Amino acid sequence: MSGLVLSIADRQPHEVQCRAVAAVTLQRQRVRELVQNVKREGVVVGVERREGYASLDAWYRAQPVKKGRLGPNLRLSNAEKLLYGLPASARLMEIRNWGHEVDHWSIAVFPILHGFVVGVQAPFAGGGVGVTWRRSCRASDYALRLSAEHDFPIRERYV
Repeated sequence: MSGLVLSIADRQPHEVQCRAVAAVTLQRQRVRELVQNVKREGVVVGVERREGYASLDAWYRAQPVKKGRLGPNLRLSNAEKLLYGLPASARLMEIRNWGHEVDHWSIAVFPILHGFVVGVQAPFAGGGVGVTWRRSCRASDYALRLSAEHDFPIRERYV
């Protein structure tokens, strides 16, 4: 028994397929141009750049804590993630009370199940925000970038 499986796209008329290809190509070109503009100018069109938030840690410390909650809401739009140099799939986690307390600011790398959390941690359980990474090479690159931006040492801590 033999059979031919055709996808839904193959069953469409030729002009519909051409329009779909053109739309996908245009979307990819717009995303490429947006990334190039952000790298060149550091500003995302359509996202207001709030003053005083030069880094993700500064953004975290400026977030208000709603009444009855222990920490701020850690959600960024995809455009804001792009603004801070994070991938669209990045998840933020609060790293308060993780690891041993230290008396200086540091870049903390925490191994977790299926990945790593990298972020700026304040002294004396002052908290901080971390970004989850699945691959160790990307976590290491992000930790090096944070260390260069903030001039803090990198500390690997175990939860």
